Amino acid sequence: MKNFNTLYLSLILISTSLSASDKLYSFMGIQAGNSFVDGNSVPTIGLKYGKQTKKYRTSITYAYGEKSNSNYQSLIAQVDTGILLNQFKNSSLKPYAGLSFGVMQEENKQASVKDKGYVYGANTGIAYIFNDALDFDLSYRYMATSKLKNLSSLNDLTLSMHYFY
Repeated sequence: MKNFNTLYLSLILISTSLSASDKLYSFMGIQAGNSFVDGNSVPTIGLKYGKQTKKYRTSITYAYGEKSNSNYQSLIAQVDTGILLNQFKNSSLKPYAGLSFGVMQEENKQASVKDKGYVYGANTGIAYIFNDALDFDLSYRYMATSKLKNLSSLNDLTLSMHYFY
């Protein structure tokens, strides 16, 4: 719980530091993806909450994946900024890049072992603005791990749908 509180407070601080002149939009979303955990492919599902301006987006994502005798859970905060803004000014496609950090847990049911630690890394993607209330997002994220005994890296490829309110 302490790790969740730290991530949540960090996300709030980052969100409040966004430019006050930009309109702030809140969103909730769902995602489906595939994580590559030390080379093993693991299908994942997740929930997302965040805030966005025209230039920046902050979000926190809970994701769950399971494969054979192991399951994986992560809680990741992400900060993104739009890139190539002039080239995509009149387009529904919006590319972005950013940084991610969070916590992850691997549980091996067969060996009765839980491994917990931190993850951090970079992400990039492209969002398709469907309308004022809905967008779709295809993203890739590379993350290194810290304090996890059995995992050294995590790569995610996800498709998300965000509802803005």
